[in-house]
Amino acid sequence: MKKIVIESMYLYQYDRPELGVSIGGTQRYGLDLGDLFYKMGYEVIFITKASKDTNVRYNDWATIISVKVPFGSKGNIQFSKKVNEICNRINPKLVCYSDLQIAWPYCYSKSFAIQHGVAWDNPYEKLKSILNKRIYRLAIRNLKRVICVDTNFINWLREHDSEGFANDKLVYIPNYADEKLFRYQYKEYTNKEKKVLLFPRRFVKHRGFEVFMDSCNLLINKGYNISPLLAIESFRKEEFIKKYPQYSHSEFQVVHPGFNEIANCYANAYLTIIPTLWSEGTSLSAIESISCGCPVIASDVGGLGNIVIPHFNGLIVPPTKETFTNAIEYLINNVEKRNEMAFNCRYLEYSFSKNRWQKDIQNTLKGMC
Repeated sequence: MKKIVIESMYLYQYDRPELGVSIGGTQRYGLDLGDLFYKMGYEVIFITKASKDTNVRYNDWATIISVKVPFGSKGNIQFSKKVNEICNRINPKLVCYSDLQIAWPYCYSKSFAIQHGVAWDNPYEKLKSILNKRIYRLAIRNLKRVICVDTNFINWLREHDSEGFANDKLVYIPNYADEKLFRYQYKEYTNKEKKVLLFPRRFVKHRGFEVFMDSCNLLINKGYNISPLLAIESFRKEEFIKKYPQYSHSEFQVVHPGFNEIANCYANAYLTIIPTLWSEGTSLSAIESISCGCPVIASDVGGLGNIVIPHFNGLIVPPTKETFTNAIEYLINNVEKRNEMAFNCRYLEYSFSKNRWQKDIQNTLKGMC
């Protein structure tokens, strides 16, 4: 049977791989990609970075190999080498690098990559960012194709690499939501109901949970009838408050939905809030919300502007608590506008569907598979 290897750097939590697969957007993307190739007749093997070496079966259709290498970028070259060594040993027909930088300095000859956004878009470690930008440009030269989830990275490459202007390796394929799970449901609101504001993101600083919490506190203090809801992978509410005592008196709920449960959160939310500060592609959470009929207020970071059309299916604002507070307040006070945006989300069903994504992947990789 022909094989595909999918490198996915943090398919597990690095320190606790025994907990199983993480639920972040890149992890979901990698698993869906593996499932697509499995249905195309491939044996699927994932390789991920972790604190220990393991080799386990995943849902009877894939193998996950974790490789013990140092956490963070300091282990990337070692991880790149180990991925390449495993690939050369098992000789897959195709290799997918879910993390573009792992395709350098070692890269399997028959390979493509997924580029999930401009990850170095952050206020820290500027010297390291310069090095990473160089690594990305070198990695692209090793690959047959690079599938980009937004146009932000493509435009960045055009600006920073002369080859980028004529580089047909980079193909824009928008992210997606599984239409079987994330079904469009129109829910019309009036001024009377309590309105759920949903934050469905990984609990890390650059996803902007502090912007969300601070905005909600400001709105509650103004007297608005809202219910902030954090749908996060880890941290029960008690743990959240212990780590962030400034929110101990805040009104909010915390839930931990699985893959098949998050759709209900979108369906029952008035708005989904995506206040990303840096390192963003197009956010599966935002696409899933739109697919379910819930408008999105997102920051003007990365590729979020590729999927949220201002005043059609949501709003795009700078990532500050003031701008998000104002945007949320505007749509609370203009329920008809929010309902109009929710209705408009239905027109994007196919554009953001998994079926469309699968066809785009197969067409883009035709000749390689």
